[in-house]
Amino acid sequence: MLQQQTEIEALFDAAGRLAADALQSNQDRTHPVVHRVSPEELIRCLELELPTEGRGLESVLDLARKTLHYSVRTGHPRFMNQLFGGFDAAAILGEWICALTNTSMYTFEAAPVGTVVELALIERLNRFVGFENGEGVFAPGGSVSNLISVLAARHRAFPHVKDEGLRPSDRPVMFTSAEAHYSLQRAGMIAGLGRNGTVCVPVDEVGRMIPGELERCILEERRKGRTPFFVAATAGTTVPGAFDPIDEIANVAERHGLWMHIDGSYGGSVLLSRQHRHLMRGCERADSIAWNPHKMMGVPLSSSATLMRTKGSLVSTMGMNADYLFHEESDANWDLGDRTLQCGRRVDALKLWFSWQVLGDRGFEARVDGLFDQASRMRELVREREGFRLIREQEGANVCFRYLPRAHRSAAGEERDRHEHEATLRIRGKLAEEGSFLVNYASLDGAATFRLVASNPDTTEEDQTALLDAIEAED
Repeated sequence: MLQQQTEIEALFDAAGRLAADALQSNQDRTHPVVHRVSPEELIRCLELELPTEGRGLESVLDLARKTLHYSVRTGHPRFMNQLFGGFDAAAILGEWICALTNTSMYTFEAAPVGTVVELALIERLNRFVGFENGEGVFAPGGSVSNLISVLAARHRAFPHVKDEGLRPSDRPVMFTSAEAHYSLQRAGMIAGLGRNGTVCVPVDEVGRMIPGELERCILEERRKGRTPFFVAATAGTTVPGAFDPIDEIANVAERHGLWMHIDGSYGGSVLLSRQHRHLMRGCERADSIAWNPHKMMGVPLSSSATLMRTKGSLVSTMGMNADYLFHEESDANWDLGDRTLQCGRRVDALKLWFSWQVLGDRGFEARVDGLFDQASRMRELVREREGFRLIREQEGANVCFRYLPRAHRSAAGEERDRHEHEATLRIRGKLAEEGSFLVNYASLDGAATFRLVASNPDTTEEDQTALLDAIEAED
């Protein structure tokens, strides 16, 4: 036993140094964002075949080094690829403690610390939203938070579904913007509506849902004999980062008796900013909100809160009264298991709690404001540089732009779009292969477009300029 304890101490001493080195290398711009290799080569390097006889604790240190070497450095200042980035040392410690305690969040008895921490954080997030008597729960990600909200809305509109399932006469239909996250349509599919049970409402030139079009779509579906019950506004769309006009959508939802959800998975964190919270004006009128601290707030994946305006919505929707798990004891009212889709659930609240202790409200506010400033600075650099142009007006922390190669600078209209499309795919592929930058692309207004995400406070104007230089160099 003593020998085993010595091995464990040596393992974690080495692991601590390895973690510190990894975080330091994340900040080193001489290191690539990723060492790109083929899947076949990666399989060879990692020696994936599992042993018949165990190799001992020391063997996993080598695996840890290889894992870090070949993984994408999402904390690197030149990682601009996803809606998350950077790193938070306190939150990483919280994640480590989560694994060390290895418990599940279904009851207070099993997870006393996790339970009270999660409830405190839900209360704090609800306060920023304006839900005075709200509730909530942490979920594995924004997709699950959106699904929970669709199920809660379905339960309110069709309460018989919980016991009987949908009736042929129900014919439910839900609404999202044409640029909403795909998880909303998938949530409708899982909820029994089918893919055709979600209507995509047209957006304006920025990418925001048009409230008048929502009204038109609702009336049209009613004429078809369908039953509208749910609309999702988006606070920060995935590609252009647009914020739907929540107040105006709430007016339509209230007029027609629809549950209004806000997918604030990406943009919900603007509520922490006095400068930018106006982008979610009217959010307190929503019935539910998805908010991912693992995006703008920089908490490690995954950290996603599902917030409800009305207490009791979650248990009413999903409660199953499993008496072998939920016992009638004095602390049973603290049990969270009947509020979620899951039984086993990680203590994901812990890392956000640790991070909030270090940064406080003002630290998170500074982070959000800094990311918006970073995106604004990048837009100016794009405007100033010949051959580059912004695609759409943008209001969030995303920057969507294209590059027109020198040989085609005289092109216009569809011909220009075609050359920009081809250049985006070709250049983005080369940058990813080299590993010096990782910036994503998406189809926007009919052509492939660079989509840069301001997600790391350590990204500088020099990094942004270097990216534009690298794009030009691949011309």
